[in-house]
Amino acid sequence: MLGLLKGSKRLLLIKLRYIGDSIWMWPVINNLKWNYPHLKLSVLVNEGTEAFFYINPLVDEVIPFPRAKVKSRGGSFHFFKFIWKLRKKCFDTVIDLTDADRPAFISFLSGAKLRISYDNEHRPRRFLYTHKAQAKMNTKHMVDYHLDILRELGLKIFDSSIKIELPEEVFKHLKQKFPTLFLRTDKKKRLLIHPGARTSLRQWGVENFAEVGKLVTHKYHILLVGGKKEKSLIENICQKWDFRPVLATTKLNLLEFAGICRYADIFLGNDTAPLHIAAAMDIPVIGIYGPTLPQLAAPWTDKKIIFEGEKLPCRPCRQDKCVHPEFKACLKNIKPEAVAEAILKNDA
Repeated sequence: MLGLLKGSKRLLLIKLRYIGDSIWMWPVINNLKWNYPHLKLSVLVNEGTEAFFYINPLVDEVIPFPRAKVKSRGGSFHFFKFIWKLRKKCFDTVIDLTDADRPAFISFLSGAKLRISYDNEHRPRRFLYTHKAQAKMNTKHMVDYHLDILRELGLKIFDSSIKIELPEEVFKHLKQKFPTLFLRTDKKKRLLIHPGARTSLRQWGVENFAEVGKLVTHKYHILLVGGKKEKSLIENICQKWDFRPVLATTKLNLLEFAGICRYADIFLGNDTAPLHIAAAMDIPVIGIYGPTLPQLAAPWTDKKIIFEGEKLPCRPCRQDKCVHPEFKACLKNIKPEAVAEAILKNDA
């Protein structure tokens, strides 16, 4: 596939997954434009995961895919309406990093003559692409797996890091929204905790996060944040503390959460999007991993500590239900005392 992109002018890069998965696309975007500055690069991601791509100066266009509408009643109408608009953009090249059926059809229906993706599962969708990468899944981190497509295309990898720069407006808005957050009255460091997760099987649990907070509060102020649907989770943790966190909120958008990371000294969370956002904000992170494997999906940073579940035959799992006789056995051996110790060592 060497040299395939030399004649490309309008390229569509697709990743229809979740927020954390989309962030792993960052080095692909950067290195594509560093190799081909003339390329008009559009990024297609699921609606709700697109916020960070608007602030990447190397992205020429962000296209949110209306996943909720497509999955609802009348979804076919919304899908083909989306395709009709997409075809009008006249892409000559598509690179699909998702490796799934729907983006394969989108790639084909886009009208692009050059369509590139993976062929790990040898499913019929492979015939919808013109070129297949030889990169193999389950052998390396997903960031490297994505970059392998660029390597096979003969592109130079200048930098594989993920570092997100936020506009100053984000911090100005945060100071207006949470003015007391920026008033430091002592030298204690700040621990940012996000106890939620996209699936319940990834959640370490209220008791564990609450216990960590108790064990480190003599050295750290706590910032406790959650998603819009995690209000009860945040409240349940706060009820177990005899101290008040500096911040406890579920009213942050993605850019605001990233901004909060800048005012924390270390992050603690489950294997979910905020962990990867915090890593991209270049602060030390501690991740709790049970159903998934960190060698494939750990935060893409050197500033990380990973607590991993036992090596069980059911790991990694599909995460639709727990098949182990002991519910969430993959997380049971991760003790709050060990996690607290790792946080306190960061304070040394």
